[in-house]
Amino acid sequence: MRTITIMAAILFVSAPALAEDWDFILTNESGKPIKKIDLAVSGTDDWKPNIKPEEIADKWPLKVRERTTIHLDKPSGKCRFDIKATFADDTTQVWTGTNICDNSYVTIRLAGGKPTVSAN
Repeated sequence: MRTITIMAAILFVSAPALAEDWDFILTNESGKPIKKIDLAVSGTDDWKPNIKPEEIADKWPLKVRERTTIHLDKPSGKCRFDIKATFADDTTQVWTGTNICDNSYVTIRLAGGKPTVSAN
């Protein structure tokens, strides 16, 4: 019995962190239409695309002042994410360090060409 308990503990410790289905509302105040959103845990270059369910897939590109639900598989225990927008003109911009665990609504802006984010 002790061998089974030890094996179970080893498997539990070596199991990868599970992802959580997560979403938040993104408002585009960037001044440009957005054709794609990617997300990465802050400080990494592991970009993952927004998961677009069929019911919102036709909302893209996301026009200025429009909002949409952003879906992702959030690694357990991770809350700060970088948001990368690819605009209709194929340029990109990154907003860093957005806490999506504590904020359901995120607005991205370009203020004087600099990325700013407000969240609540």
